[in-house]
Amino acid sequence: MTHSRHRFVASFAVGVLLLSSSTSLAATKFVNAQLTTGADDGSSWANAYRTVDGVSRAVAAAATNDEVWVAAGTYYPTATTNRSLALNLRTGIAIYGGFTGSESSRDQRNPATNITTLSGDLGRNDPIITDNSSHVVNGNSANATAILDGFTITAGNANATTTTGDLDRGGGIIFLTNSNATIRNCRIVNNRSFFGGGGTYIRQSSPTFIDVTWENNVGGSFGGAIDMFNTCNPTFTRCVFRNNSATRAGGVEVFGNCLPTFTNCLFVGNTAGSQGAGGLLVASGSTATLRHCTIVGNSTTGSGSAILTNQSTTRLFNSIVYFNTTNGSTNAQLTGTTTLATYSCIQNTTTGTGNITADPQFVNRAAGDFNLRDTSPCIDAANAAEVGAGNTTDLRNQPRRIDAPLTTDTGPGGAPVPDMGAIEFQPIGCDDIDFNNNTVFPEDQDVIDFFNVLAGGDCSAGNTCNDIDFNNNTVFPEDADVIDFFNVLAGGECV
Repeated sequence: MTHSRHRFVASFAVGVLLLSSSTSLAATKFVNAQLTTGADDGSSWANAYRTVDGVSRAVAAAATNDEVWVAAGTYYPTATTNRSLALNLRTGIAIYGGFTGSESSRDQRNPATNITTLSGDLGRNDPIITDNSSHVVNGNSANATAILDGFTITAGNANATTTTGDLDRGGGIIFLTNSNATIRNCRIVNNRSFFGGGGTYIRQSSPTFIDVTWENNVGGSFGGAIDMFNTCNPTFTRCVFRNNSATRAGGVEVFGNCLPTFTNCLFVGNTAGSQGAGGLLVASGSTATLRHCTIVGNSTTGSGSAILTNQSTTRLFNSIVYFNTTNGSTNAQLTGTTTLATYSCIQNTTTGTGNITADPQFVNRAAGDFNLRDTSPCIDAANAAEVGAGNTTDLRNQPRRIDAPLTTDTGPGGAPVPDMGAIEFQPIGCDDIDFNNNTVFPEDQDVIDFFNVLAGGDCSAGNTCNDIDFNNNTVFPEDADVIDFFNVLAGGECV
């Protein structure tokens, strides 16, 4: 027995050692197309892969659990003119953009500032696009451990007029047969296809998208931003579909027993032709679930300016559907077979528990600002029970369930009651009681200056006084500003 125990302990120790050794072998591959010197082997920033196909080379050379760090710049799937080649994602390989080329930690990168582009413009001659890549990125049957994070994906052109090789769909990214990668912090813009899915095509796959924007993609017949088909279950969190177009489904097409979920997503300005579905099509035995989405300003010359549901089910919770038009009319924004909508703000539609029809009162719709004004009927009006598991932040990554103290709760499910739509109203607290910002408070001069400014006069401290909207609710002057000022001055709270 003792001998067996020793053998077990030894085997266990060897296993731990091997596991530890395997983990320690994970490495980082570096890519920087701006370099002109170095070994070009990806071993460090100084020796980063520096060719235009450096990202593809790094991914091909990477081992399981490796990361690929990519400095700002423009990269292509290939250094050749072979349009059928794409950047192939791989299970266990994470690709991160947004570096300057000197970082020692991934947390130091900034994708918003250090724009890192994966482009299909192989000939570097856009707007001539006939020689562009058919797909810029290929999901390549990789699982969720394949990560693409921090890139702009652009200039794909899947313009084949036959279905051979799927070169007629998925100009930006294509996901075929168990391609379940994770795409984060990416922009998929200005891609095209002949068949469908100008930005993205998904078939028999369930990728995950977080903080991804599809913009100005052209989907040919089906799905300007995305066309999905045949048992797909992708998830979309904090995603934006803006100004995409197709003959059918300007934004997203869901077809053939697919079960996508959209949480905190914005559909805006998408355009469909005579086959309808300006924002979203749900068809052929599919079920789409949307929570806290804003679907606004989409259009079609067919039917379903916001959502067209055909022999399928659309489940709409805590959302806003407004200002979508069919030939200029805002009637029938939700059309088709089964749409189950609750606690949502839907223009011209009263059917469904908790739904309202009043104007959602966006801050500036014309400028694309879909934050809610403090007087919006959508504030504290959603159903807390349908927020969705793990939904703690809104489209802007701000807290999802925030109480607006000046708004009466009208939604069920327990406080704090969430808001309808993709963007949660974030109440702004009262200003500091040091109204003249001279670091002395409370003092008589704060009160004198407050009333001077309230009456349209000057502040004793020149231009350093706070504005008169003391409670920051965008309404001023008003009695509430004065009441709140004295409440705070007396040590109380801002109402």
